[in-house]
Amino acid sequence: MIIEIAAQGGFGGIKAANLRKTIDVSDQPEQMRQELAEAFGPDELARLSRQPCGDCADRLTYRITVTEDRETRSFTLREAQIPPDMLDLIDQM
Repeated sequence: MIIEIAAQGGFGGIKAANLRKTIDVSDQPEQMRQELAEAFGPDELARLSRQPCGDCADRLTYRITVTEDRETRSFTLREAQIPPDMLDLIDQM
């Protein structure tokens, strides 16, 4: 599984918010592989993207693309839709 994350926006579109990361899950230690596979699985990302986003103004927007078994799926999530533990994983990547 390859995970690509791009983030932009936020208050005033601050430059620090322009983030781009790519990670090959298979290259990670076992514990991290499991955490990434659970958090960034297409079903979980689809579920998160359907959640209402009441206070999303001036928040980061994440574009997450997952490639697995030659299938690529992309999701757009606002910062308020992403659980804190998932944000921590993004920081660790």
